[in-house]
Amino acid sequence: MKAVIQPLAWGLAMASMLALASGVALDVVVDTAQATVTHDGHGAHAAPPAGGEQQWATDAALREGMTRLRQAAEAALPDDPAQPMGERQALALQKEVEDSVSYLIANCELSAQADAALHGLLADLLGGAKALAVPAERADGVQRIHVALERYPNLFAPPHWNETVISGQ
Repeated sequence: MKAVIQPLAWGLAMASMLALASGVALDVVVDTAQATVTHDGHGAHAAPPAGGEQQWATDAALREGMTRLRQAAEAALPDDPAQPMGERQALALQKEVEDSVSYLIANCELSAQADAALHGLLADLLGGAKALAVPAERADGVQRIHVALERYPNLFAPPHWNETVISGQ
């Protein structure tokens, strides 16, 4: 009997350690990505425009990344708005938000003011993505991502979305 219980206990201990390490790794990745958003002098840029006073120009990378984000959010939302988002959809959306934000950080070439406006959106998107991993915070995470996507066309001048990506759904 001891020969069966001991490997089972070791397996359970290893699974617990793996789950803990995965959670810690996810926190490090999200926190690092959030720090990247405000690091490298980006926090020192001028505040984004208030009340739609000025819309900033977009570049191809911004349109591509924001289109990916919009498509991922639309695909992850349940057909019935009253139904909560499932764990699989939430985790897939979380990964897509984090990947898209990383793409935007690496590829966008915007003016300092436009960059500051974008980084405000990115912080909201990453905060929403982090909340998706916690079932009790999932609805707030979805809302935060949705609000950030709605703010994007108010902050940036057309064209907003990459239509070739949209038609390729």
